[in-house]
Amino acid sequence: MESIRVERLTAQHDRTQFICPPGGLDTYLRERARQDIRRRAAAVFVGVYPSAPQRILGYYTLSALSLKLQDIPVPYQRPLARYPDVGVTLLGRLAVDVAFHGQHIGEFLLLDALRRVVSSSSTIATAGVVVDALEGAESFYTHYGFLPLTGQRYWLPLNTVQSLFRVPFDPLLTEDNS
Repeated sequence: MESIRVERLTAQHDRTQFICPPGGLDTYLRERARQDIRRRAAAVFVGVYPSAPQRILGYYTLSALSLKLQDIPVPYQRPLARYPDVGVTLLGRLAVDVAFHGQHIGEFLLLDALRRVVSSSSTIATAGVVVDALEGAESFYTHYGFLPLTGQRYWLPLNTVQSLFRVPFDPLLTEDNS
């Protein structure tokens, strides 16, 4: 199987062939993704095969979000700053073209997104990753350790994300410090 390359969405990518109807994920890519990039509402990343770099296999979006401290599960509140709002990274959308289902591209894109969050967390503070899962996608996220918040919203604490990539914990974020 050919390796996948993840890159920022550009005008060179063919958005017209992308099909992923649940939740309007294909419509978003065709009609709103480039606008969100221009407006700095979201960063959009696409997975492609290097041999066919215009054909989008799947995509995800990342943006900043804040949660109320009390909306985070109590065990995870303690090591966080005592501000009313906590900065997190929103994995706004994650979609795979129906032609590529069953090839673990969703997993690959999720791990790429989480790797980007870990990488940027030393520059821009984030307490974790939040996703608003579409109905039926909850088990995908919980399989990777996401914890339920409210409704269809799930979160993955930054320490858990770091542990996926064996990044040393920041001692200021561990629960052992009082």
